[in-house]
Amino acid sequence: MASNWVPDETSVSQLSLLLKNSMSPIQRDRETAMDALKTFQSQPEFLNYLCYILIEGASVPAITSQFQPHELSALRGTAGLLLKNTMLQNEHGLLKHDIQYVKTNIIHGLYANNGERLISNSTGIVITTLFATHYRQDRSDVTGVAMLSQLIELTANNNLGAIKALSKIMEDNGQFFQLEWQSDNGVVKPIEFLIDNFLKFMVDPTITNPEIRAESINCINFAIGFQLQYIVVKIDEYLVNIFKLAEHESNDLIRAQICVAFTTILEFRPDKLTDNLTGIVQFMLHLITSVKEETVALEACEFLYGFATSPNIPKHILQPYVKDIVPVLLTKMVFDEDSILVYEAHNEDDAFLEDKDEDIKPMAPRIVKKKTNNDGSKTANADDEDDEDDDDDDGDVDSRWTLRKCAAATLDVMTNILPRDVIEIAFPYLRDHLTSEQWFIREATILALGAMSEGIMKFFNDQLPSLIPFLVEQLKDQWAPVRKITCWTLSRFATWILQDHTEFLIPVLEPIINTLLDKRKDVQEAAISSVAVFIENCDSELIETLLYSELLNSFDKCFQYYKKKNLIILYDAVGRFAEKVDFDDAAMQIVLPHLINKWATLQDNDKEIWPLLECLSCVVSSLGEKFLPMAPDVYSRAYRILCHCVEMETKSHEDPSIVVPEKDFTITSIDLIDGLVQGLGPQCQPLLFPNNDNTLLRIMLECLNDPIHEVRQSTFALLGDIVTFCNTQLLAGTLSQFLKYIGTEIMHNDDFDGVPSVINAVWSLGLIAERIDLSAYMIDMSRILLDLFITTMQFVDVAILENIAITIGRMSITHPEVFSSGEFAQDSVWSKWADCMSTVESYEEKSSGYMGFIKIVNISQLTMSDKTLHKVISGLSINVEAEVFSQDVLAFLMRYSNQIQNISSSLSPDEISFLQKFSN
Repeated sequence: MASNWVPDETSVSQLSLLLKNSMSPIQRDRETAMDALKTFQSQPEFLNYLCYILIEGASVPAITSQFQPHELSALRGTAGLLLKNTMLQNEHGLLKHDIQYVKTNIIHGLYANNGERLISNSTGIVITTLFATHYRQDRSDVTGVAMLSQLIELTANNNLGAIKALSKIMEDNGQFFQLEWQSDNGVVKPIEFLIDNFLKFMVDPTITNPEIRAESINCINFAIGFQLQYIVVKIDEYLVNIFKLAEHESNDLIRAQICVAFTTILEFRPDKLTDNLTGIVQFMLHLITSVKEETVALEACEFLYGFATSPNIPKHILQPYVKDIVPVLLTKMVFDEDSILVYEAHNEDDAFLEDKDEDIKPMAPRIVKKKTNNDGSKTANADDEDDEDDDDDDGDVDSRWTLRKCAAATLDVMTNILPRDVIEIAFPYLRDHLTSEQWFIREATILALGAMSEGIMKFFNDQLPSLIPFLVEQLKDQWAPVRKITCWTLSRFATWILQDHTEFLIPVLEPIINTLLDKRKDVQEAAISSVAVFIENCDSELIETLLYSELLNSFDKCFQYYKKKNLIILYDAVGRFAEKVDFDDAAMQIVLPHLINKWATLQDNDKEIWPLLECLSCVVSSLGEKFLPMAPDVYSRAYRILCHCVEMETKSHEDPSIVVPEKDFTITSIDLIDGLVQGLGPQCQPLLFPNNDNTLLRIMLECLNDPIHEVRQSTFALLGDIVTFCNTQLLAGTLSQFLKYIGTEIMHNDDFDGVPSVINAVWSLGLIAERIDLSAYMIDMSRILLDLFITTMQFVDVAILENIAITIGRMSITHPEVFSSGEFAQDSVWSKWADCMSTVESYEEKSSGYMGFIKIVNISQLTMSDKTLHKVISGLSINVEAEVFSQDVLAFLMRYSNQIQNISSSLSPDEISFLQKFSN
């Protein structure tokens, strides 16, 4: 339906000036304009006016008469940005605004704009937002399908903006297009005509812009990723087109998308590639070795990485290709010519030079919620596994994902899968090049050894007693890149050294510690990162016995010697050190003055404060009550930063011009407050809640409404610790709201990146249930937990299931009746509960879980099977303080005494010993 809306010229003129002034460098003009825009925003026609300025701004006299030509593009782009933001900030606002004009006219912004890509891009973003906020909720609106058809028609006429919009729409909304949508011709499934046209555009000779063909392939790749049914039907046709393009196409954009296509199909339909694997692998190797554009070579290497890591590709399928792939990977791990020239021109000492702010990459905090302690503190972040390796697959501090890094990662996984095959091919090459006169060959060889470390440690560890000392010698190499990569490679062998070969610990770690004071900053960075890995993997007792004083003294020197950039890395290492050991007075005298002095020199908005806050959080936890004299000042500042972040976030919802502090300020300030709670224990209460003022809890509630997972993750962790150490009466006025946010997190956060936040939400619920009577909430909260625990409709991370199992037990200590019947009272569910508890390491958590579970079983009408009974007895016999609830255990054993006799022959010595304790 066409729109009859006609803009008022005076309003157009006024709004245009307001948009211009809203971007003014003068704060007063900007604030005045934003206040006036709020008035405009309440008008039903607001979005229409923004759309009109975006698409017609260059030809409207009311606008052109007030602006110079160079100002028009910025004005129109601003209108598009505000149009998008308004729709995103308040999707329900679309119900109040008249958007018919937007729906029927926004497409015009993709028409000829004298080559102004800003206008085309802004239009595409608005169209994408329309689908995200309106059409996918209202598929009965026929203008949605009409707009898709118009975009297809424009693409057929070589309109790049149209296919870019379609690509983004497919990425964000592709799964909704397999549903039924209303069109002028009745009900349709848009995915069908979209895929048909994308297939045509791939190979259509009338499409003269190769970028359009590349984006068409990209759209289909999104559809494959969503596993849409229609692409399953069309995948053979797609492969015919892909193979045709692979044979003849030379455009780099298209070849990169061909690689992505094969990688995507490999992930979701590997059966479609098995007959052509040899040709595909050779095609990828050809691209890697012959194409100058690294983007193409990187995508080709990504296929090889996917090939090696795919759970659907048995290793016997990969094995024949090892001899072809490994030499290419080794070759591509050597720096390219430009990098070699740069390194050779800059090998001089630079440790004395001050760092420039622009040379320091933004540092995200090391968010670890939280290590699992014997006292039952928070479960480790699911992202934290192999944390020391994830950041830099080749020891390069550059965060860009490069061909060199991808080659190293691919070699790594291939060595894990087929260690003998890979090493037999690689070792002769490595042996010949370890002592090469060319430093960059030596460097790449050491990198390869690090990449292959897992396989070497498992199957060729007899080589390591001679290899490790050789690597240590390379820390003296005259070339900084060699010393740098050696630090990384030695850290890759940390687990081998620390598990069974501690005789190498001091001979390896002392030279790395000496390298902390290298005269090259990048080598210092690699050395401190390597030390952090050893600390992370080292037993606490070993650190305290052999390394404590030496590390403290080395950190002291580093604090005095390092410039700003490497201080950031040093904070992380000191934080890991503090997590491993309890700091004594010596540590307090050495480490704390450096941290507090730096703390005093940094402004609240300095990004360098992020890692410092994280480090302080760990140090405070380690120092405990020793930190009490400094706690008020530290808490006051962390609290101030947190309040400012929350305040700016709230204000920005009303005024988009307000610059919101980056979330890391919020996260690290919460973590530091949490560190104070953990370190000070009950003594934190007067600090956090003076005179029972619960303002902090109100601020935490605001944080639990934040869309960023890590903010909620840290807040749930703080909530759990407050409940543990403070008077629970403090939560009296906010308990229902916290439980609401916990429930929302568990029910609606199905994002893989959000797993740690869900874990902490479940964990905090268990602690609350142990300490506060949740009678009024038990039914609702138990249903939320059980829905996720017993679901077969979605994948649930094992760490989430483990924490749910613990929390069910904790809730049942006081209210077992809630779980004694209904969905939980099934033998298969009890068996699953026991399986989840079998991996719990925390003594306190496992004991609490079983304390509640046994109460459930004792009052339930259900009788468990012999198999489940054996699992429960096994769980009770290991790492559980059963004496604390001995009466319940005795009742349980008495009830199942006959069944226990039946399974007695299959019980282990530990299980028999446990039963004998309760039979005497």
